[in-house]
Amino acid sequence: MELFQAKDHYILQQGERALWCSRRDGGLQLRPATDLLLAWNPICLGLVEGVIGKIQLHSDLPWWLILIRQKALVGKLPGDHEVCKVTKIAVLSLSEMEPQDLELELCKKHHFGINKPEKIIPSPDDSKFLLKTFTHIKSNVSAPNKKKVKESKEKEKLERRLLEELLKMFMDSESFYYSLTYDLTNSVQRQSAGEDPRPLWQKVHLTARAGFAPSNL
Repeated sequence: MELFQAKDHYILQQGERALWCSRRDGGLQLRPATDLLLAWNPICLGLVEGVIGKIQLHSDLPWWLILIRQKALVGKLPGDHEVCKVTKIAVLSLSEMEPQDLELELCKKHHFGINKPEKIIPSPDDSKFLLKTFTHIKSNVSAPNKKKVKESKEKEKLERRLLEELLKMFMDSESFYYSLTYDLTNSVQRQSAGEDPRPLWQKVHLTARAGFAPSNL
């Protein structure tokens, strides 16, 4: 899945569809892939494996988009349905600030000739990725008076702590699995009760929607 940066949106594109993520209000919109021609100067940032969702860490802070940066195939279910484990994530601020280096795999279509390994080598310390993100946030914060300086520091502290927990939850627990073609959130008995014409992302169990239900658009 290709990730593009445009003036007002981040765009995730795969096949004939694209997910437009607003950098102004965090809104999400599914659009035809051909609408990329309407985006303002789109730049391909690299490839991601999927979208986990979005989160707002504080009411005064922007929304964050959580992406699957790296996965590992753990097995297959009957019917040749692949089950993958999330091993790396990336967080992207849905705001007008410039994104930090997400360490994504380069897209061969848009990064032809760039000398970089095709596979991302895992960092020995994943906290470096978080530190890079937080440092970028801090550099974009302005505070014209002492009161706002204090409030800004408190929000930065909260944001950093929550990002640390988010990173640990996905990268250290090794407990997040998904399938792009099979509903892992419902029992086999429930799924065999009758055919459901809805797409997978709409029929997954309600409890999964509140937690983890990755999308392949």
